[in-house]
Amino acid sequence: MVKSLSPTEQMIYSKLYPKRVITTSDVYQILENKHKSADYITNLREKGFLQKIKRGLYAVIPPDALERKYLPDKFLIAGKLKKKYYISHHSALEFHGIAESVFSTVYVTSKTYLKPFTYQNMTYKFITTKHFFGIKKLPYKGESLFVSDTEKTFLDCIRRIKYAGGLEEMMKSFHDIPYINYEKLWKYLKRFNEKSLYHKTGFILESLENLSAPKSFMNKIRREIVKKVYYLQSKKNCVYIKKWNLMVPKNFEELIRFA
Repeated sequence: MVKSLSPTEQMIYSKLYPKRVITTSDVYQILENKHKSADYITNLREKGFLQKIKRGLYAVIPPDALERKYLPDKFLIAGKLKKKYYISHHSALEFHGIAESVFSTVYVTSKTYLKPFTYQNMTYKFITTKHFFGIKKLPYKGESLFVSDTEKTFLDCIRRIKYAGGLEEMMKSFHDIPYINYEKLWKYLKRFNEKSLYHKTGFILESLENLSAPKSFMNKIRREIVKKVYYLQSKKNCVYIKKWNLMVPKNFEELIRFA
């Protein structure tokens, strides 16, 4: 049975509801009193109107879900975990609507590490980076979230394939990318300034017929290829691709065929 709210609780709930996922500071901004904020959060939790996600973070339960299990939106949760962050890797592919699969792991990139946690079978993992660029602020369900743009997502995934869901998942997802801004992609490659990334990006782009990378762009990448041999992913069961001075899995062609 749903417990009724006091007038003040109703006021707080009505102001919090549009956010869907809130922090203790959101309540403090309404009441401007830390002790009262803590008390009202406790009251709203006990009455079923707030659901604790982790310390200082809560889901606002919709009126029609007060008497059933409620699963808050994973991207709205991700957007409240850090002040400086962006949704990245496979989660960014999902956000942009180009991921092959939907995962129960959300990847959030930040400059500082935060311990991963699981809430309602959804795991939130944090990736640290010094490459904090290529980020868009995008509207999402009444909020604004920071997400890597398509070009940065593309390179982030190639750099850390395990966070893209593995090679097969990554390639299948890349086949659904409708457009790449190659001027921007080149700018990002230069900012990363990693020779291995030129080798890997050139090979991946050449394997993706849907993106039709311009010859002039591919020639620029070719000029960055060095004598050192890099590995696309693991060092097991690989074949050597001379053009890109790259070791790739033996089953890569088969993987591409079914992507």
